[in-house]
Amino acid sequence: MKDQGSLCTWNKDKVLKLFSILAQMYSIDINEFAISIANHAKTNFFEILVAIILSQNTNDKNAVNAFNNLKTAMGVIPPQKIINIDDEELKVLIRVAGLINRKTKALKELATIIIEKPEFFDKLMHLDVEEARKKMLELPGVGHKTADVFLLMVLRKPTFPIDTHINRVVRRLGIASLKDTYEVIRARILDYLGYDVEKLIEFHLLLIMHGRKTCKARNPLCTQCLVFNTCCRVLE
Repeated sequence: MKDQGSLCTWNKDKVLKLFSILAQMYSIDINEFAISIANHAKTNFFEILVAIILSQNTNDKNAVNAFNNLKTAMGVIPPQKIINIDDEELKVLIRVAGLINRKTKALKELATIIIEKPEFFDKLMHLDVEEARKKMLELPGVGHKTADVFLLMVLRKPTFPIDTHINRVVRRLGIASLKDTYEVIRARILDYLGYDVEKLIEFHLLLIMHGRKTCKARNPLCTQCLVFNTCCRVLE
């Protein structure tokens, strides 16, 4: 392990340099991410949130396949169709996304709430990010990452989602310590990058790509990594 003194001390300038290097390393293809369904003109907010819930604890390819199964079976996916479909049939459609019992329960409960509060998403759009986040976290099946993905990527509100890849990368780099919580890491990234939504989106996607392609959970490609000299590999 390298000396963790100045190497693992991060500030805004150093994070912006990291941002620049990652942008040189990777070309972002939004179609590699489950959130790409939000780019489809006919996709509604409820459908997008369904897709994000399906992406929990699985890869984006599986989530998109599960979502496409729903679209093929239902066409448009309004909350009422989720409520009306038999639980076992729903489980078959989303099986590829895994955790089918938990996700079926979450989708059914979410659909019920949205039917009871049809104005939910419209109101959410007009709240500041922290208030909107509180409302999102009240929904079944919606944790911090899911809420932050929806708010940043869909409603374009300044927050920062932290998935498994980002969590691993920032800890290895020393931006976050092993004891830092999700909320601590999120606040730190926002402090470094400010509240520029487009910059937050790009950095979010670049960190995920770095975790997928180079800073892998097993056998990271350190010798090919352009940011290795600023990495303290805290987890190793």
